Amino acid sequence: MKIELKNIKHSEFASHETNCYQATIYIDGKRVGTVENQGYGGCDFVHPASVAHQINEYAKTLPKRVCSFIDPDTGKLAELEQNYETIFGELVNDWLIAKDLKRALSKRVLFTKEDGNVYQTKAMASDALKRYLSEPKLPTLYQGKTVLNLLPFDQALTIYKGASA
Repeated sequence: MKIELKNIKHSEFASHETNCYQATIYIDGKRVGTVENQGYGGCDFVHPASVAHQINEYAKTLPKRVCSFIDPDTGKLAELEQNYETIFGELVNDWLIAKDLKRALSKRVLFTKEDGNVYQTKAMASDALKRYLSEPKLPTLYQGKTVLNLLPFDQALTIYKGASA
């Protein structure tokens, strides 16, 4: 099952404990409903509710989600059962990261160093950035580094997400 969120509208200022957003839900390319969260830490509201049930049934087939915090009972990283909220939460977070990367790539050169972190230059006007990225000396300036601006977006996004994790 391929679950997608499209037409995402996110409100940063209204996101208090959770992301405040609205989106259209697609399953296997077909529009099936909508989801929204008011950003106050409550649950996602799915319309119609049958879509939430359908996604929850599918989520039971997925592996548990490993968290970044320690379970005090086991002393290991906590694991959570997946459901429609964990799936939608990840999709919204991925959308926000992609949006952030697009904005950064339009103004700065983003590159990695040996430590795996992503670094950026100062902001540039778009025409100056284009000239800079087409400079023949660029590979020697960034020798041994990966310039995210020169990669296909999906590949740059994978690197960017890995560095921010």
